[in-house]
Amino acid sequence: MLAWTFNSHLGGEEQALFGLIDHDDTPSWKLDEWGAMAADFKKLQKMGFPRKLEPQAAIAYSFESRVASSPNGPSNTVKQYITTPYMEQKHNAFAPLYNDNIDVAVINIAHEDLSPYKLVVVPGEYLMTQASADAIRNYVKAGGTVIMTAFSAKVDETNQWFNTPLPGRLSDVFGLKTNAFYRNTAPLTGKIGDSAFTTTINFYEVLEPSTAKVMARFSNIDGSPPVITVNTLGKGQAIYVATPAQPSIMQPLYRSLYKQLKIVPGPKTPEGVYARIVDGRTLYVNASYGPKDVVLDGKGTSVLTGKTWNGTLHLDADGVDLLQ
Repeated sequence: MLAWTFNSHLGGEEQALFGLIDHDDTPSWKLDEWGAMAADFKKLQKMGFPRKLEPQAAIAYSFESRVASSPNGPSNTVKQYITTPYMEQKHNAFAPLYNDNIDVAVINIAHEDLSPYKLVVVPGEYLMTQASADAIRNYVKAGGTVIMTAFSAKVDETNQWFNTPLPGRLSDVFGLKTNAFYRNTAPLTGKIGDSAFTTTINFYEVLEPSTAKVMARFSNIDGSPPVITVNTLGKGQAIYVATPAQPSIMQPLYRSLYKQLKIVPGPKTPEGVYARIVDGRTLYVNASYGPKDVVLDGKGTSVLTGKTWNGTLHLDADGVDLLQ
């Protein structure tokens, strides 16, 4: 564990960056705090930490796609078309999984082996290379599950719009084509399984299924067009979401797939608190700005403090505890 910075600098661009040792060579209050963290780390290193990550799901990311979806110049029509920024779509796809305390990898699907993942999510991947398309196709055929959202696979690796049915290079994989789109003035509503949704991003693509089946429909749009479709290819399935990635849709969709895909969520925690089970013990981290109470299933004893919690664990802001 290394401090940034140890000695406070007298000059240079970091002269007002205050380290563990103050400018007068005396210890700052941070030194004691750093020592407490080091003591906790010393305990944890014999209890499965640093823990080995084995993500069950992956989110696709591509620097080239990010750049292509946000071009320079105020007159470029892509900026008028893609009104939900690339990174916002990624965060919206990532957050529901992370909030369910599931480890998620962020990968470039063109350069990664997809076979370890039970679920691969491709949110708003505007630029679709041949290698990426091949990876998705092969993964689904082999038994994988892919979720793709609106704004995906519109241009190729040369940033030229596909002159074939969209999503480009993958229309047959998802068993549909999509060209038309609308921006609704009001939030879009519907149900995914038994869960009702209301969108915060009111853009949607019109999906025209061929071999795909409809999983869910909008309820307040004329004709009740599909919001989610699923297509079987080989041993796997390709799911298409008509809207940009957003938690109100992605969360119920993910949760409807957990049992089928044998994805195991982590411990239930309130918003802003994250947990992982490591060697039979549960690590809780409060990443919010205020205190949080976590409901426990029975009793738990803190490895760090020795305190026993019965039914409820109290965490201060930025608080951490490991219970057994």
